[in-house]
Amino acid sequence: MSYVGKILVVVQVVLSLLFMAFAGAVYSMHQNWHSKYVAEQTQKNELQTAKQQVEQELALARQDHATKLAEEKARADRFQALNQTLDAQNKGLAIEVEKKETQREEQTGLAMAKQQEAVFRQQEAEKQRIENDKLRVALDTESAKNRDLQDQVFTGNVNLEELRARYDKMLEKTAYLERVVAAHNLETDPDVVEKMKLPPPPVEGLVIDVSKNRANRIEFVQLSIGSDDGLIVSHELDVIRLNEDGTSDWLGRVRVVDIEPNTAVARVILPAKNGIIQKSDTVTSKLGQPAVSLSSN
Repeated sequence: MSYVGKILVVVQVVLSLLFMAFAGAVYSMHQNWHSKYVAEQTQKNELQTAKQQVEQELALARQDHATKLAEEKARADRFQALNQTLDAQNKGLAIEVEKKETQREEQTGLAMAKQQEAVFRQQEAEKQRIENDKLRVALDTESAKNRDLQDQVFTGNVNLEELRARYDKMLEKTAYLERVVAAHNLETDPDVVEKMKLPPPPVEGLVIDVSKNRANRIEFVQLSIGSDDGLIVSHELDVIRLNEDGTSDWLGRVRVVDIEPNTAVARVILPAKNGIIQKSDTVTSKLGQPAVSLSSN
């Protein structure tokens, strides 16, 4: 065998192993789809609960932020009004000092008294300036708190958007799983599934037609009763034949696979060893277990 042939053999072996691994993964995924569906439903409920909690926390944070913002705005308005008043006072003081300086040249004694008064007013202005600085520091502190609250609101909005995106993705996965279930002819309506667990109501009807398979055996039967009589898909009924002497022969058991208001189609799931289902035979739900023959053949 040539060198190229050996390489091709090795490549073929590697591709075979990869195909086997891929087939194993597909089989494992096929086996676990139901557990994944349950896990996805659980995760969806958890995400919905987390979403509601985040929305509640966000609403509380917004309400608290609006209240604090209104309070801080009112305080800022008061501080601004006070600052304007102080500025006006400072301007008035400057004008007064200028006047006093002019008068000092004219009257030295009077200027000294006025100068002392100006110093006193200056001291008061300095005290007021210190108070203004304190108020500015307080305003800066509250502004920083306000920015922190805005950051918290922004973070909450981002988290909410992420939760909404995850919720939408979960809805898409749920819809996909529902399509998979529907493709396998499985019922997805919880009410219908619960009804399928209940036994059929007491009903009695006739076989109005039969259908055979390729092996010439009875596979389907058409019944003269339907959904108006309380039947649903998956209900199981017994087929019997009433004899002239008043006895009955059990012919088999059927399961409803298609339903109409007045008729139904059922599949034979347990035929009798002796006897073949025919038209005009009686179908009933009143026998209970099908394994008991009403008369020996």
